[in-house]
Amino acid sequence: MSNQQRKIQRGWLFWHQWIGVIACIGMVLWGLSGASHPMMSRLQPAPRQFMPPLQAVDLRQAVPLPAILQQQAITQFQHISLVSLAGQGYYRIALPNADPRYFSVTSGAERVGAEQAAAKSLATYYTGLQAQSIRAVQAVIEFEPDYHPVNRLLPVWKVAYADAAGLRAYVDTEQSRLATLVDDRRAFLTKVFQFGHNWSFLQACSTLQLAVATLVLALILASAVTGIILYIKQRKTAPYRLKRWGLQWWHREFGLWVSLVILLLASTGLFHLWMSDIQQRRPILHTVFASDSAALSETAWSQLATGPVLKLDIYGRGSTLFWQIIPVSSGTQGLPSAQVAAMHQHHQQQGQHQHDQHHAAMSHAPAAPALWLTGPHEVTALTPEAYASAWLTIMAENTLPAIASVQWITTFANEYGFIFKRLPVLKVQTTQAHHARFYLEPATGALAANIDDTDGMEGFIFAYLHKWSFQSVNKDVRDLLAIFAALAVSLTGLLGAYLFARKRS
Repeated sequence: MSNQQRKIQRGWLFWHQWIGVIACIGMVLWGLSGASHPMMSRLQPAPRQFMPPLQAVDLRQAVPLPAILQQQAITQFQHISLVSLAGQGYYRIALPNADPRYFSVTSGAERVGAEQAAAKSLATYYTGLQAQSIRAVQAVIEFEPDYHPVNRLLPVWKVAYADAAGLRAYVDTEQSRLATLVDDRRAFLTKVFQFGHNWSFLQACSTLQLAVATLVLALILASAVTGIILYIKQRKTAPYRLKRWGLQWWHREFGLWVSLVILLLASTGLFHLWMSDIQQRRPILHTVFASDSAALSETAWSQLATGPVLKLDIYGRGSTLFWQIIPVSSGTQGLPSAQVAAMHQHHQQQGQHQHDQHHAAMSHAPAAPALWLTGPHEVTALTPEAYASAWLTIMAENTLPAIASVQWITTFANEYGFIFKRLPVLKVQTTQAHHARFYLEPATGALAANIDDTDGMEGFIFAYLHKWSFQSVNKDVRDLLAIFAALAVSLTGLLGAYLFARKRS
């Protein structure tokens, strides 16, 4: 080897070592926290029930809603839904800047303290624990350490149990659904993951958090690239061929293969980091408005309250009201299922046989809820396309995007995964730039997701190249591979840091 070649090789070694020292911090933090993620999903507490505890209510025999609103002098509301509490049906009326009020569907009498009682009842139903073991009930109006933004649903109620596991149930009383279950073990692993993977210790300054994470990811990529180049340049030298089985040899040989994993995970992680920041900065479409109670006319009620239903939701803006009605004949397929339950069921599927069964079940479209629009003098049955057009026009302040197609989504799959929480939803495909699509939840009017082609590509890359969520591979195998890869990244970084420190001691 000439002096010039040795000089170039020492230059590559210098940069690899010093870049690797800083990159090692990220490799260890992201590697160890990444290895904890498969364990988190397996240790997620599972609910005892999956579907909401709703019961049939014959609206023909119920006290009419217009009469209750008029009697109680309720001039505006945000959302009205049917809920079941202690075996009885109630109208739950969410009010602007006030606590929801509950009125019996059979007598019209108001139940005081029903919101907290409903939270306790739902938590007991979903956990299977006794109500006597509840130690605290708390309204949650913003995300907190145990209830992260990834859960999306707000407001919810936190119901804590006095059991050994420290179980906490987060329930959405408006839709009678379970937001998530958390126990002490899950909470600890989540904190570990948030600290190591999301760098929560920097969350007080999001700009600094983004900048530091970007810098470290860039250094990790540079360390992997310089390591590969260094390996190629050294592999034909006599000292390298003769020196076997030492720590330096292991770092080189092991690190070569791990560097390919590092390049994959770091590049996709960096892409996800920046796409997440861009998505968070997008303008948010407002989805909660006040409706005039006078718009809920006796005429509309008499035309729509024509039989037994499992679910009723009413909301809108001003004098325009949207109704979603799920009759008893539709069964439970249109009801909001617990996202935690859907994830638990998905994780229980093992082998190709279950995978095929899962997709066969998805191919059978459930009976869709009935959608209606009422105004001062009209009652109109809505197709999914008509609903999407009317509601998006209100949300977007009369700047309706051109709609190409609308379809019901009843299972978490593809780009609309578990992270979005809400089901069932309508996927509204538009002809806007980058094929923007909106996912609307007709039961609440919420915008569950706003995705374009770039988001879809990023979601695909993150799911399959970063998280390795390959449906055709057994989950146990996927989890073991992910844990091994994450630990290998950490070990490579630690070996490099040890060799660096030993050389300078």
